[in-house]
Amino acid sequence: MERKRVLVLSPHADDAELGVGAYLARVIDAGGEVMVALATVGKSRSLCLGREVTEQERLDEFSESMSVLGVQTTEVLTTGLDGVLDSFPRAQMVGMLDALQNRFEPDEVLIPLSSSHQDHRYCWETGIAATRLNPAKHAPRLVAAYEYPATCWGGGGIVNPLGGSLYIDVSATWPRKVEALRRHRSQMHDGAGHLVSIEGVTALAQWRGAEAGFALAEVLHIMRARWPG
Repeated sequence: MERKRVLVLSPHADDAELGVGAYLARVIDAGGEVMVALATVGKSRSLCLGREVTEQERLDEFSESMSVLGVQTTEVLTTGLDGVLDSFPRAQMVGMLDALQNRFEPDEVLIPLSSSHQDHRYCWETGIAATRLNPAKHAPRLVAAYEYPATCWGGGGIVNPLGGSLYIDVSATWPRKVEALRRHRSQMHDGAGHLVSIEGVTALAQWRGAEAGFALAEVLHIMRARWPG
């Protein structure tokens, strides 16, 4: 894999890992650089722990997970808006994402697919707006959308099939992804039957891998790929 710079927009503290954690580990192992922009973090009710989780707990989990993967740079864009991210002005969020791209100059920008969760829909919409072509701003070679367990319900994960999908073999770095997800103690459910669990995420990767002839795979849905002259 070539060395590259990858910018990931993550709605919540665990979404980047759920969607492309093993791919990010591959990029880093190949000498690349990764920035994860966390759209929001705040206190929320944990169904796993049966109690409210504080903003600091979520930040600590995020920091631990990023360290496991080896992510070099993180940015927290807002705080206290978990579940109500759409109350933050879209134009302001797009401007923040524009500024990050101009500063970091990524080769790839990865945004979350829309889903039934309102915060994910918000990040999908602002991510698309922030990756529009503009002569005055940096243009990445690849803009792609990543999936995660929540995209399987409600039609949120439907994308234009003509855009194409990139299947990435993540068999070698899968243990790192699992370890990173385990750091999100307030979010990972135990056992089969839960989408947001080690078992659920592994089942998705096995299915995607079977589609492409790999043991385990993560998928990027191509929104725009550029091949400069």
